[in-house]
Amino acid sequence: MRYTPAGLPLLHLVLSHQSEQIEAGAAFRAELEAVVLVLGDAAAALDRQPLGTQISVKGFLARKSRNSRQLVIRTEHYKLIDGE
Repeated sequence: MRYTPAGLPLLHLVLSHQSEQIEAGAAFRAELEAVVLVLGDAAAALDRQPLGTQISVKGFLARKSRNSRQLVIRTEHYKLIDGE
């Protein structure tokens, strides 16, 4: 975790997603990894969770930086998921 110039906690993490979707009547295995930026109190709380904790995030897509074309998910909201 690091802090923004304004002093807000900022946590960078990688979210891994795996699911099976139906596309044009056929099964499709969707797998991806996405960088998530968690800001504020949520970052400080999530930083205390053990590595590998399953979470759901609600946020928006944005550029990694003003001059970047890479996408990240920015969020202040997450929810812990009970183990499967």
